[in-house]
Amino acid sequence: MSDRDLIIERLEKKLAEKEKEIRELRKVAGMSIEELKSEIIREISEELGKLKALEGKVAELNKTVESLMNEVLYLKAEIAKSEPKSRDIREISEITEREEKVEERKDSEDEIIVCD
Repeated sequence: MSDRDLIIERLEKKLAEKEKEIRELRKVAGMSIEELKSEIIREISEELGKLKALEGKVAELNKTVESLMNEVLYLKAEIAKSEPKSRDIREISEITEREEKVEERKDSEDEIIVCD
């Protein structure tokens, strides 16, 4: 397309917008004050309805995020609890192994040997 065609296309779009504005102004000018007020109230009511719907969605998302955070904190606590237990188990098993070694030596040598 040439520059001329682009300019014509832009001007046509601007003309369509201006014609739309003129139609709206004629509509408003033809309305009485009461009709204008009721139209404004209707538009505001629609926007408030949309806003309430969005607030509901935000509240629902907030509850979901809170629930997920609680779940994450619970899982984190469970993981923290399980880590020391595994260390305790290892320590106990090491003690048990030491005791077994002590008993074996005891049986074989009739002496008590303490391992540290």
